Amino acid sequence: MIFYFPFTGEEDLFKCRASTYSLSGYPDISINRGFISLRYEYSLNEMQSENAKDNALKRLENDIRDIREGISYANKDVESYNASLQKQALHFLEDKKKKVESFFSVANMFEVSVKKSAYAETHVPLQRKIVPIAHEYKKEDVYSISDTNYADILATIKHMGSTYERTPGSYAAMKEEDLRNTLLAALNGTYLGGAVGEAFRNNGKTDICIEEKNRAAFVAECKMWTGQKGIADALKQLDSYLTWRDCKTALIYFVKRKDFLAVLQIAEETLRAIPEMRQVQAIDKNEFKCYMVSTQNPGQQIQVRVMFFNMYAKE
Repeated sequence: MIFYFPFTGEEDLFKCRASTYSLSGYPDISINRGFISLRYEYSLNEMQSENAKDNALKRLENDIRDIREGISYANKDVESYNASLQKQALHFLEDKKKKVESFFSVANMFEVSVKKSAYAETHVPLQRKIVPIAHEYKKEDVYSISDTNYADILATIKHMGSTYERTPGSYAAMKEEDLRNTLLAALNGTYLGGAVGEAFRNNGKTDICIEEKNRAAFVAECKMWTGQKGIADALKQLDSYLTWRDCKTALIYFVKRKDFLAVLQIAEETLRAIPEMRQVQAIDKNEFKCYMVSTQNPGQQIQVRVMFFNMYAKE
């Protein structure tokens, strides 16, 4: 005879010995897919006796009682352990906090100074909170972003781009919008939340926009490199977002191709061949300072910083 009983919970607990247990042991059971089973063998002669049925059921009842008792011991241990987890976690956190405080106290004891890396000194705008438009406007700057603030914005983008290039594998799965959002996060760290994405500007929604009090804005577009044919369209799209006040912009390309240097060469040739382009200056291998005339606002000359970041990562 085989009797099956369903159970809920972790079946591995049947194999663990609780802190309280029966010295006489427990009945042999089999465990399979949420059921325990008990198997009994009797001879025909045994089953033909007058009390055979009652004896068999009584034996089963006693075995089930012993199993339930053993389960209750295991459950109590589990409940006790779970109840102690919060206290243990707080203990570990407090211990970690004390260790961190100890390291700082040692540093203070010896007056250990923290030296900024050369890279951080030249690329990261530290201890500075600025907005792209000054509160006090000089006459010549009323309708445009100052050269200083324009350079600060570009420096922040370059710093973030160099992060992409140092660890391209970390960004391999990101699409254009995701990478744009990381740039926005870096810019907002400096510009007090003034950098927004998908912002309406003139005839469309630009990827990155930094403005204040409805005056001139820094506008930028982010693109995945798909080939040289897209450059002219990207510049035309960027121009469509500009008002007559805006003249300092950026076009940012994320390049996930292995032949990055070849891409830079093709890009420079393509930029120089665009009819509206008046000047292209390679200020770095992956960065071009461009001046072009606006088709959206005739007579206006636009500064466009075109940047390319190498996002190629080996699979």
